[in-house]
Amino acid sequence: MLDRRVMRLAGLVAMVGAVLAVVFNFLHPTADEVDNVRSSVQTAADEGIWVFDHYILGWTVALALFAFIAISRSFLKEPAASWGRVALIFGIGGSTLLFATVVIDGWAVKEAAEAQGEEIAVSVAYVAEAFFIASIGAFFGITPVLFGTAVLSGDEYPAWLGWTAVLAGILGVVTGTIIFFDGFSDFTVNILFTVASLLFTVWIGAMGYQLWQRSSEPAPATAAPTVT
Repeated sequence: MLDRRVMRLAGLVAMVGAVLAVVFNFLHPTADEVDNVRSSVQTAADEGIWVFDHYILGWTVALALFAFIAISRSFLKEPAASWGRVALIFGIGGSTLLFATVVIDGWAVKEAAEAQGEEIAVSVAYVAEAFFIASIGAFFGITPVLFGTAVLSGDEYPAWLGWTAVLAGILGVVTGTIIFFDGFSDFTVNILFTVASLLFTVWIGAMGYQLWQRSSEPAPATAAPTVT
């Protein structure tokens, strides 16, 4: 079982990370044409907040990973505990992909545009988009489905948290699949991905609140040893 201080810290980290993710995704500049990589490069070059916004988003990924570790360790009964461990593996992989996406898109694209010119920046942006598609499927897709399954497999958390994660994950998988075959569009980026990512972000924050509450609950009483 998690130490109560670690659980409390993880809960706080999850809630703070979720709030920062919502705020800085809202502040994230959007290209006029989401299906045009040159438009995305131009947006990266023109927007002064671009690098700082991605810097904070990188921190939110790190905070989410910390929360994933604590959440996976909080499942004490089977089969929820096993599902939690599997979810953590995908969470680590998805976080790695998303962190790479944020760094490439947030720093490399802008630096390439300013120092090397648009053609090089476009090539870098294509790499960033490939990582982004992979992270949609892994971080926003499979990971929440598995964590939601863990929640629904036990009785330690409210069932609505399980269904919220599963719904977010299914939507993430569908979004990543559509983009993989048909490319980016206003519908997939501004609607499907926005809903999927927001649902999962809210779930992380809500799970953080659950961890915070559980850290304040009195420890279960243990029976005194019998003297013979």
